Amino acid sequence: MASKSPTMFCGTCSRRNRSNEAVKYCSDCEDGLCSECFDFHGSIKTFDTHHVIDINVIEGKPLVVNKSCKVHPDMVLEYFCSDHDTMCCRSCMASDHRSCEKLMPIEVFAKGVKDSAMFEEMAKDITTLNSAVKELEDKKKKSIVSLKDNKLTVKQDVKNFKARLLKRIEVIEAALMSEIDQVHTDLSNEANDNLEKICDQRRKIQLVSEQFESVSNHGSESQIFMLMNNTKEELNCSANDFQKLLSSQKDVSLSFKESNLLAVLKLFGSVEIKEASIDIKYKPLKIQQAQSIQQQGKRPTQFQLDVKFTVPGANIVGICVTKDNRLFMCNNAGSSLFVMSDKGKPLATIQMKGRQWGIALEEDSNTAWVTLPDTQHVQTIDIVTMKKRLMYHTLVMVLL
Repeated sequence: MASKSPTMFCGTCSRRNRSNEAVKYCSDCEDGLCSECFDFHGSIKTFDTHHVIDINVIEGKPLVVNKSCKVHPDMVLEYFCSDHDTMCCRSCMASDHRSCEKLMPIEVFAKGVKDSAMFEEMAKDITTLNSAVKELEDKKKKSIVSLKDNKLTVKQDVKNFKARLLKRIEVIEAALMSEIDQVHTDLSNEANDNLEKICDQRRKIQLVSEQFESVSNHGSESQIFMLMNNTKEELNCSANDFQKLLSSQKDVSLSFKESNLLAVLKLFGSVEIKEASIDIKYKPLKIQQAQSIQQQGKRPTQFQLDVKFTVPGANIVGICVTKDNRLFMCNNAGSSLFVMSDKGKPLATIQMKGRQWGIALEEDSNTAWVTLPDTQHVQTIDIVTMKKRLMYHTLVMVLL
């Protein structure tokens, strides 16, 4: 990983117990290179596509893009699936993206990324969010200072009112002063807590902004592309957090409302809290995290006929299939019920009391029920012995 110290040493030399100052930095190797190692690095064909920059570019600036797969931390992200809008490693590709048609190396998708609309929108969103958080921070700081001055003003109003009521209201005055202090303390504590949250939010956004600016200016296209995809979720979370934080912020102040103590000396007055929304011009991010789509198998584009057979002299009107793939077929052109295998091999011919129309299978009792419309009967068949059993007369209902 890149060192944050003012002077970076060559990583290759350091591993050989040498101390040579780095003059270049390879963002793919995440290593500093001295002049000699830089020449050697450039002569190796494998490193021909690596992105090398001057060492002074990375000092004190974030230029680190996470290349590890979230699902398989020991694997490196190498591919981008546009079907699922996600980066993946080789293990992810084998397990979750076998049927994806739009799966290519990151380098292919990253080509020309700085000219893409997504890059422009993300750069604009980072700037907008960072500016809005900074503006909210400044206004909250001013609000806290104003709240302190406001407290002094309210106390003076209380003292002026106290002068008209003389000593008889000293006890009530003390109680109200305590209430003012307590309300101010609570409001100040709440405001400071909110300010701390705002500062934390600003620091996070500032870090994202600096990292994005550094990688945008000095990183490779692959790094920029990977950073953009890595930053999407974090940026959306930060935007949502800021949206919630912004909606909960109120500009509070104190005021004193006099009570008619000249007639009724039960109350000295009350402390009122005035709230006003903080006006920050901010629009939600344009870039929203892509929804993950369910992986779907490829649809067949053609079908191939497996088995085709005919039953000579028959008009098959009903069929049922047993668990062992035997076909019981009703014949409406004669009294013969045919039993065949799923490959078309004749297994048996059962002579019924006339033409058949429908058939139902009850395999738990090894029985098939066959309707005979000519005689208005139902004939049962043993599907194991393939012989007739009982015949039942059916009731015909006529609707008048």
